[in-house]
Amino acid sequence: MIEIELKLMGTLKSRFREGRLELPDEATIADALEQLEVPPKAVQTCTVNGKFVHDRSHRLTDGDELTLLPPVGGG
Repeated sequence: MIEIELKLMGTLKSRFREGRLELPDEATIADALEQLEVPPKAVQTCTVNGKFVHDRSHRLTDGDELTLLPPVGGG
């Protein structure tokens, strides 16, 4: 098992739980979204340890900080 720190931005903050998250070894960003029951379309951008990651099959490692940002509407 690995443990990551999950940070949520914008509307995701009020809809989902942030904080520490335990995942199986070799878990990916997609696995984290699935465990949290966050619909993939609800997340526009992800960062891991402050760096933008566009590939949701990116493997997470113990101690990573995953930040999820929702789509931004304009008008």
